[in-house]
Amino acid sequence: MGIIAGNMAMHITMLVVLALIGLNILVQVYTSLRGSADLTQLSNAFTQPVLYDVFPLILLSLLSTLDPSHFLVLIWYYAAAVLVAIKTMLQLARVLR
Repeated sequence: MGIIAGNMAMHITMLVVLALIGLNILVQVYTSLRGSADLTQLSNAFTQPVLYDVFPLILLSLLSTLDPSHFLVLIWYYAAAVLVAIKTMLQLARVLR
């Protein structure tokens, strides 16, 4: 995590992704509590974004130490972060409908 904290753009990108995922989780919890609460769906809302979205971004940031120019992995990191943000916003829009 020191790599992400050392690069301001990576840090801001990770914060945006985490904020969107957190907002998505809050909306999913709120909508599920208004209706019938399904514990499986609630547990998936908490664990899947961390495992499928945040963890790969952390692994990509760690791979930047292997690339001497850092450009290839950083491009991959930012592209993945943008795609995660778009996916999360689409999920949020789907839940709000």
